[in-house]
Amino acid sequence: MNPTPEQPELDQLSADLAGLLGRIGLDPAGERPTRRDRIDIRFAAVAALHPGRVAAQDAEESATYLELDLLADDIARRLSGRAGPGQAVAVRARRTCTAAAAVVGTMRSGAAVLPLEPGHNPGLQEFLMRDAGTEMVLSDSGLLRDEIPVAKAGPFVVAVRPEQAVRRQLPERTAFLGLPSAGGRPGRAVAVEPVTHLDVLSWVDVALPMLETGPDDVWTFYHSMSLDLGMREMWGPLLSGARAVVVDRDTASDAREFARTLTEHQVTVLTQLPSAFTRLTAAAAGTRIPSLRHVLLSGEPLPPSYPAAWHRAAIAPQATLWDVSGSPTRV
Repeated sequence: MNPTPEQPELDQLSADLAGLLGRIGLDPAGERPTRRDRIDIRFAAVAALHPGRVAAQDAEESATYLELDLLADDIARRLSGRAGPGQAVAVRARRTCTAAAAVVGTMRSGAAVLPLEPGHNPGLQEFLMRDAGTEMVLSDSGLLRDEIPVAKAGPFVVAVRPEQAVRRQLPERTAFLGLPSAGGRPGRAVAVEPVTHLDVLSWVDVALPMLETGPDDVWTFYHSMSLDLGMREMWGPLLSGARAVVVDRDTASDAREFARTLTEHQVTVLTQLPSAFTRLTAAAAGTRIPSLRHVLLSGEPLPPSYPAAWHRAAIAPQATLWDVSGSPTRV
């Protein structure tokens, strides 16, 4: 459909439709499907299917799939021309229902995400940004020294950093840069490692059918996005149309309060480090979480005694335990 001055509404509709088709992985010209091996494209397809469903919920508010997708679009526009393929954008996002939009919007701009935990030592954040060669920041929790705001999208501020002396060209199709849950490589300072879109999507495409999860499930979003486990954890619910319950830092550090959160929100899928799972098992003794269907354990070696202790406690009799450090394995 060609633009014409006489049909501005039709022209706008055509542009909006082309944008929507592009976001969900279809060629606006209608010739063939485009590749759908990107997290942001998959998310847009899910948002198009479930626009009014709650995608994420924190202690104060919630956001639908449509609301997150629109915010992600706004963020991508603000980053356009400032960041793109081969580059990383630092995302300093609080644990809220809009955190996922910051990630999707950054990916939609073509850039990779360097997730930073708000409140972490500024020196550590600076080190990670230098290691990633980051020159753009997206933050809903303040800026560090020398970060200059240039735009705003919803609760997020887009800021520029001083030009890096050495620019890091990231591998093709890098989705994000994460801190390994069990630490970095021996002999190297703690630093971020590239994780590709395919790394995440391969896990999702194996795990979701095996777990038989879908839009009616409720997942926890418990771990920091600065960990590769946290970034993977986000996409189980958000690429299946389910609801993610965002667990704030105070609740995450209080196993009893966390157990109450699982019951209150009728969580069906829980992801945990084995060490945190042990604390939850002890704190939830005598509690029943009948909604829980799956417990996904990852990021640390799983001691053989952990599953037996959980089953003896009978906290969630219907729940299946899985080791998902690699391919999901029932334990």
